[in-house]
Amino acid sequence: MHSWGSSIFSSILNGKYKIKYSPLIIRVSISFAILFSFYSILKAYTINAYGWDLGLYSQAFYSTLHGHLFYTNLIGKSYLAEHFSPFVFLILPLFYLYPSPYTLLVIQSVFLSIAAIPLYYISLHVFSGPGILEKLKNPEFYAFIIAIAFLLSPLTESPVYFDFHIMVFLPFFYFMAIYFYIKKKFILNIIFLALIASLHSSFIFIVIMTIVMELLISIRQDNPDKQESRKWKLFSITGIIILLAYYIFTGFIKADLSHSSSVSVFVTGESGSASRSIEGLFYTLIYNPLKFFSFIASNYEIKILFLVLAFMAVDFTIIEYPIALLPALPYLAYSMISSYIPYYFIGYQYSMMFIPFIFVAGVFSIGKLVGSKPGKKRKRFHKLNNSRNIFIAISAFAIASFIVVSPISPLSVEPTSIHNIYNDSHGAMEMQNKFVYSIVKDINMNSTLVTGNSLYPLFYKDINAAAFPYMNISMNSHYQYLIANFNDSQTYLVDGNNISLSDLAVHYMNSGNYGIFAEGYGIIVLEYKYTGNPVLTGPYSVNYKAEAFNITGNTLCGPIPDRGVPQFQELEFQGMDIYKGNSTFLLPGNYTNSITFNKTTAAAFTGSNITVYSNYGKNPIANITGQNETISGDTITFSLHISHIYSGVLYKIYNVQSGYSIYQMSVCR
Repeated sequence: MHSWGSSIFSSILNGKYKIKYSPLIIRVSISFAILFSFYSILKAYTINAYGWDLGLYSQAFYSTLHGHLFYTNLIGKSYLAEHFSPFVFLILPLFYLYPSPYTLLVIQSVFLSIAAIPLYYISLHVFSGPGILEKLKNPEFYAFIIAIAFLLSPLTESPVYFDFHIMVFLPFFYFMAIYFYIKKKFILNIIFLALIASLHSSFIFIVIMTIVMELLISIRQDNPDKQESRKWKLFSITGIIILLAYYIFTGFIKADLSHSSSVSVFVTGESGSASRSIEGLFYTLIYNPLKFFSFIASNYEIKILFLVLAFMAVDFTIIEYPIALLPALPYLAYSMISSYIPYYFIGYQYSMMFIPFIFVAGVFSIGKLVGSKPGKKRKRFHKLNNSRNIFIAISAFAIASFIVVSPISPLSVEPTSIHNIYNDSHGAMEMQNKFVYSIVKDINMNSTLVTGNSLYPLFYKDINAAAFPYMNISMNSHYQYLIANFNDSQTYLVDGNNISLSDLAVHYMNSGNYGIFAEGYGIIVLEYKYTGNPVLTGPYSVNYKAEAFNITGNTLCGPIPDRGVPQFQELEFQGMDIYKGNSTFLLPGNYTNSITFNKTTAAAFTGSNITVYSNYGKNPIANITGQNETISGDTITFSLHISHIYSGVLYKIYNVQSGYSIYQMSVCR
């Protein structure tokens, strides 16, 4: 059996066992598009879309269909005034056919997946070149490996964890541009480079670097065509001039759409950068180098990990063809001189500005390695007679990384992977989802409301809707409705005015001007001047395990935020910019709480005194003594009547008997 299997594998490598890889990569790409779409839609449906981009884009497209040019209340102006992206006009007809956030998620999944098809043909062209075909013998198979490795890469699948973003179209357009370049289809190359520039005004720097790369490759050919070289030089100079003029022009367009007299050009990243402008970066480098390099050194472990994950996807072969990395320079300047973790973290869209260039550089490098003459001495990662080891390493890393971190892998360790999201669509979470969607039906979409990022996509049709934590909302802001999911860690994140959605909910409740319109499953809806009974209610229950509690002497305290959260998950949450620990809360209602103990003694349990605090132990809410407790075996049960909203709730349990330790605590309403 082993001999038979080895024979088949050897036949595939040598091209004797023919498989039609072209239709196979199309089928695989379609399969990934379906899986990515399923995951993305399920993630949004279960209220796990933690970024605000899905709601922002959905509202921008919807408002355009109703006469407001890509307006979104999240930035208070047209989306085009923030990121000039003419490409959104091409998406608009598809959104018109089925106006829904899910439409955007499907479009994104399709384009991300089919990017593997032009990458396959780029690889096939390179691996079929002179001096390479004779050694690889089956270039279709190796091109297939590269395309699959791209689909399985953590950096490729990174935006699938996110919501929706226009950057995800970059790999497909880039691969198409490179394919038509190597096929010498001049006009089609220009068209796809123009499409890249249409995604984001700052992408013109990627296009400029791509043009420079193409020019250098053409010049460095063994037998360059002089007429073609002149054509590429003329194209390069003309293209760069046009692109820079276009970039400056977009600055004026954005200023006009913003109704601003200030024109911003040549800006870099807005978050965590040493400077927002390119000239500012150079100024900082020259006059304050310590500050400049402090930004490079910030989060260096995460940056190194991100780069290693990228380079391992092509087995570090990129060193053989560094010219192909030129288009990646704008991203590296954008991200590595920043302290903003999402720029170089799995789970965001920013990897789209890096990973396609890595794979193209890897393909060109492998072609150069394999096609080199055996007698030529040079430093390299792999010996010429072991070129297949490169593909073995690429395949092994792709499969392993997919299993461990892919959003669609059932064995993924990521907190928001498919099995966790799928669990959120069943049981108690399913009831929560139904509760939320029932609320949406009862709220007027023309009213003013404020909510969190994860709930915002449900209200994208409301042009007056606002969201925490990235809009600067103050305590003086008044909305008809406030919808808060207290299970969501972003509910506790503060905005630019140093208040959170939780803080605003407490303020509204204490003001006496708001009534409870609906409440259940940790979600509360407050309505201005509402005095009736809640139109919708639901239960709430949660269990806390022993590891969520601290013990000092004979006093227990918990649940402690951050306690019991694995370090890996803490890093994940920091990267997603939502980490707040396992924040606890109590919403208005009657609660029945129970604490169960483990015992290592024969002595009967006599009970303990309990104090309930809010604001992480700063403000007492209630004191529970023996006469307010019910003891049954090793369990204390007590009741709480809550008439306000409290967050950061802690329970201090005093005088715990020797030989007793907490097993779990249940909070039910």
